[in-house]
Amino acid sequence: MSLDQKIKAECEGFLSGFHSLLLATLDHQDEADLSYAPFVDHDGHFFILTSQLSSHTVNLKRHPTATVLFIEEESACDQIYARRRLRFQCQARQHPRDSDTWRSLIPLFSARFGDIIDTLSTLPDFQLFGLAPLRGRWIKGFGKAFHFEGRMQRNTSHLNPGKKTASD
Repeated sequence: MSLDQKIKAECEGFLSGFHSLLLATLDHQDEADLSYAPFVDHDGHFFILTSQLSSHTVNLKRHPTATVLFIEEESACDQIYARRRLRFQCQARQHPRDSDTWRSLIPLFSARFGDIIDTLSTLPDFQLFGLAPLRGRWIKGFGKAFHFEGRMQRNTSHLNPGKKTASD
C-alpha cells in the first residue's frame, strides 16, 4: 500500500467519528475567527448549513477560504501534547437554495441530524456552503506528521524528511 493510500485510509477512519468541525475564517479586519459547525461529508467536500447571523457565514461570503480542524477528544488521547488531528485548508463555495446541490444535500443533513433540518432549511438566513479541501496535514503523534494535497489524494509526505512511511 502506498503512503498516499495508507494516510487516506487512516484519515477517513478518523473523520468518520465526527459530526461537527472546527472552522477558522477571516473576519472583516482579516483577524482569525474560530467557531464550529455540524457538517455532511459528501463527494470529497465538507458541507455546512449555517445561519447568516453567524460570524463564520458572513466571513465565508466575504473571504471564501477556511481552515477546518478535526481533533481527538482530550479524554480519549494518551498524551495531551500529541492529540491526533486532521487539518484542511479549504476553498468555500455558497450553494443557493434553488441549486441542485441544495436539493440533494438537505436530505443528507436531515438523515444525519434529524428533524431540526426541516426547520433550519426553511429559515431564510440559513446558507449552504461546500468546503473543498485544497491540502492538509495529519498529525497522529510525536514525529508522526504528514502533509498531503487535496483531500488526502496525492503527494503525501512525512514532515520529518528522514521518514518515508506511515507505519509508525
